[in-house]
Amino acid sequence: MDLFSGETEHPSNSFLDNDFFDFLKIQLSLALGPIAGYIIEDEIREFGGDMAKVPRHRAAELADRLSRQIQRPEKKIAFQQALVKKIKEITA
Repeated sequence: MDLFSGETEHPSNSFLDNDFFDFLKIQLSLALGPIAGYIIEDEIREFGGDMAKVPRHRAAELADRLSRQIQRPEKKIAFQQALVKKIKEITA
């Protein structure tokens, strides 16, 4: 199963937006530093898609995959907590 689904299957508001990706990059940068943006891009590229086509319902999966890149437990927990809160906001 891949992270992305066909464009015609979902209205545009069911995809993650730039605000989410800005937040994601900030949070991952707090844990990993300036390389965070590249890690996000690489992770999305591994799924064969682009940021404009990540469905909202797959946000938790993306956050989980990115959290695996964080080695320090306290930074991983802080990242996960911030993302859980953000994902609840966007899916409510």
